[in-house]
Amino acid sequence: MSNSFLLHPEAWRTPLIKLPLEGERVGCEVYVKLETVNPTGVHKDRESAMVIRDMIEKGFREVACASSGNAAISISGFAYMHGFKSHVFLGSDTPREKLNLLKVFQPSIHKVKGDYLDAVEALLEFIDGKNVYNANAGYCEAKIVGNSYIGEEIAKELKPDYVICPTSNGTHFVGVGMGILRSGLKPKLIAATAPKTEIAHSIKGFYHLEEPKITELTKATDGKIVEVSDSEICEATRRLIKQGIVAEPASAASIAAIPHLDFERGDVICCTITGNGMKYPNVLRGILSGQ
Repeated sequence: MSNSFLLHPEAWRTPLIKLPLEGERVGCEVYVKLETVNPTGVHKDRESAMVIRDMIEKGFREVACASSGNAAISISGFAYMHGFKSHVFLGSDTPREKLNLLKVFQPSIHKVKGDYLDAVEALLEFIDGKNVYNANAGYCEAKIVGNSYIGEEIAKELKPDYVICPTSNGTHFVGVGMGILRSGLKPKLIAATAPKTEIAHSIKGFYHLEEPKITELTKATDGKIVEVSDSEICEATRRLIKQGIVAEPASAASIAAIPHLDFERGDVICCTITGNGMKYPNVLRGILSGQ
């Protein structure tokens, strides 16, 4: 096992912050679990740490994933930190800002004509018959394990009535939910989605590769899947920034989902903030200027 502290889940402990202004607005206690403080500014680092740990245990030296950007930046960064080779498969709609960040960690970049699902298909073809670790959502239990520690940390500090996670593939949602349930709590688990978004790129399209686990968790906790609009995401992004949290728009979807819930006054709501908005300067500029 590597000596890197990043491969030891107990070393992470990201902040859990109460948002009084958000709470006053909806009549509840609202908290955010701030994953933006991770090494590459995103919750995906939790996943990548467990992927690298699993690779070391199983003897892999190369890793591959398809990504809208965040997962690719994270896994290539963690592979670089630990001396492994990474392959990332990107759809043609990957934002230029993320592509520039990705190049820092020197992965092999495979650009695919089409969207995320086309990138996944290209990845599966590439790794077939090769000794390359598949770190893609829907195929990699280590990524769920990484997210489960977020849920455990929430449960140690809070007894929420609702936990809301930005959701596309569902790896984050499933992992957080499993971690919370494993801790003995049973809040309503809410998947905040934005299938048709033009601004929350990380959750564009609700691909739900982790089904049937997503549906099983929502049913088991009396939770639900919520779809939020771009106007709701923009407003939530602006409110978060005014409260000191520069979140990427996809993360703000968790805050935007709150009005869609049947909560009671005084309920405790925890939203995961999964990514740093500074990766999206052009998008944030447009949101803050009202464009």
